[in-house]
Amino acid sequence: MCKHYNIRLSQIFHSPIILCYTGYWHPSLFSSLLIGRAMEEKQKHIHIEKIKLLYLHSLIPVVLSGVAGFFLVASLWSSANHQHLLIWLAITMTFALVRIFLISKFQRKKPQGDAVLKWEKPYAISLMVVFLSWSAGLIWIMPRDNLSAVFILNTFSIGLAGAAISWYSPLRYLQMATISLALIPMIIILLTLGHEETFWVGIAACCMYVSCMITSVLLQKTFNGNLELAYDLDIAKKHAEDMASTDALTGLNNRRAFFDKASLLFAYCKRNQEPISALMLDIDHFKKINDSYGHAAGDIALRNLARLIKTNLRDSDLPCRFGGEEFAVLLPNTTALEAVEMANMLRKMMMTTIIALADENALSLTASFGISDDGTTVEDLLNNADKAMYLAKNSGRNHVMAYRIEEAELSV
Repeated sequence: MCKHYNIRLSQIFHSPIILCYTGYWHPSLFSSLLIGRAMEEKQKHIHIEKIKLLYLHSLIPVVLSGVAGFFLVASLWSSANHQHLLIWLAITMTFALVRIFLISKFQRKKPQGDAVLKWEKPYAISLMVVFLSWSAGLIWIMPRDNLSAVFILNTFSIGLAGAAISWYSPLRYLQMATISLALIPMIIILLTLGHEETFWVGIAACCMYVSCMITSVLLQKTFNGNLELAYDLDIAKKHAEDMASTDALTGLNNRRAFFDKASLLFAYCKRNQEPISALMLDIDHFKKINDSYGHAAGDIALRNLARLIKTNLRDSDLPCRFGGEEFAVLLPNTTALEAVEMANMLRKMMMTTIIALADENALSLTASFGISDDGTTVEDLLNNADKAMYLAKNSGRNHVMAYRIEEAELSV
């Protein structure tokens, strides 16, 4: 029984080996954790895309709100208090300029990933302040004894609600908050103004508010569905690209992907006058493993060797399953002598690593290594390393041979 009762879920997810060791491991639990994490990543990605869309499309409504402010002042100039109109217009224009500055700053900096999330709060606050200035301002400048002016302001409130539905649909809470700020204060005024005409217009505005909220929910579902579909398609595309470039058995690059990346890496090193070496290795007597233990055992051996290679290489190194039991590694910023040291390190680790097979069988691997840092192209570099590898095989296997180095054989 496990003695560790206080393991957190995050620790469990990041340490599946602990789960297995303590007795809590179950494939369905780990599968659920993987699915949960994938869903979290998906929702976060979609939320980030929504914030980007808001900033990308918000400059137009800000400009339009400023223009609408001038039109409103012009339409009420003959019936409302001029001082109130000018003060309200100045406040509205100031907030519009603040929004333009914020949006321009975002578009200039172009944040990516989690950095985008930090921009949600300033966007939401500035938007709420703008809508509050409109809703409170319309009530403040309203000449309540002039029904024509009241109906004009009601029209502008409905227009604000329509703009909120159109422009702020990516984030539902913003959409619903702006619709409410645009309509609810005006509805209250219309219902309590004391005129039969305004009362019925207020009832109609209530229906409009309910309709806007329903539309908001439907638009949000459609919008989320489109973003989720786009995300799933992107993941499927990346998965297909990975499958096309990855060896299915070992998880290393296949030959096609290796040469695509190797050409770029080779050109980079030559351009920057950095050394680059190639390492080729071929498992010794691999056919005997298949004949003695079966092809499944051979697959296990290949997967274990690939894991050992990936674990002990640098992030900048480029490994590949070259074919069958043959592997290649491109080593940037590495001399031939340094590559020989790395090959000997791998060779010793292979010898001391026990691979468990079925029916309580076990084995360890040896391999013949070839090293080269000489070549005008990637193909030349690999061909020279391949020649050195076959020299290692012909010299008794389990050796490291370097191409064109005085110490032709370096082994321990």
